[in-house]
Amino acid sequence: WSPAAMARRIRSSGAVERCRIVVGSRDKMSHPTQAMRLAKMLGSDDDDVTFEAGRCVLKVMEGCGHAVPMEAMRLWRGDVLEFLDE
Repeated sequence: WSPAAMARRIRSSGAVERCRIVVGSRDKMSHPTQAMRLAKMLGSDDDDVTFEAGRCVLKVMEGCGHAVPMEAMRLWRGDVLEFLDE
């Protein structure tokens, strides 16, 4: 499951109009640079870590590792609800 393979599957499915990628700034399993590469492959074109361009949104949660929903439950939940309300 490389970022490129994931991006191809998501794009070719046509089922996803927009997406949100959430990564912890201290994630050692899926480093933020990998998440940024995936976001770019899905249609974002900004180099910033909090961009919203095209159909993909990348959010880097500062101070979190790989388990963002468990490490920052309220922040993650609020972020997901905000994205769903858009």
